[in-house]
Amino acid sequence: MSKKVFWGIIIGIIVFATLAATRSAWMNIDNLTFLRSYIKKVNILPEEKNLTFEKSCSACHTLYAPGLLPARSWKVMMSGLSNHFGDNAEMEAKNRDEVSAYLQRNAADVVENIYSEQLLLSIKPDESPLRFTDTSYFKLLHDIVHPDMVIGNPDVKSIARCDVCHKETLEGRYNRFAVQIPNYYKEGVWKKGVARPYTEGENTGAVQGSEQRE
Repeated sequence: MSKKVFWGIIIGIIVFATLAATRSAWMNIDNLTFLRSYIKKVNILPEEKNLTFEKSCSACHTLYAPGLLPARSWKVMMSGLSNHFGDNAEMEAKNRDEVSAYLQRNAADVVENIYSEQLLLSIKPDESPLRFTDTSYFKLLHDIVHPDMVIGNPDVKSIARCDVCHKETLEGRYNRFAVQIPNYYKEGVWKKGVARPYTEGENTGAVQGSEQRE
């Protein structure tokens, strides 16, 4: 047997053994449990569902995930529904208590996902923000979004309408590559004829250097 054939066999055995060991590791239940727990972290929607919450809240606005605010914020918000950002959102006491408990059980400081973890780092322990859009975490993520793209955009109108620009909102994901700003931005490029929101030299983040085209 030549040395070339011999070493070819040895290398083949090593490769086969490595692949077998890797497959075994991936099939190990402990590893699968770890992988599943990690994958869940990129989705902000809780496993627990609540129809009362979904029906009551989605009737007026985008259905916000409980993980967008800490439990203390939800507690304060649910105790003042008679003046819910200028509107009366009162509901039957039974339903209110059910929704409040659900929100607090699945709040940012209770569940584990990448969005909630970063949010908590951006607010002080004694702060109870009532709007996710008021947090420094949200503002940091949207620092390249000019007001004209939102408030002055007839197809958006409000920064609170997450699902208009984030196409995976209802699936619980805020993938930056799935962002589409109507009339302005899609798939990494600015639409032709639309002025860039920042002057030359400013940090435009992900859109820096992109070409303007349809």
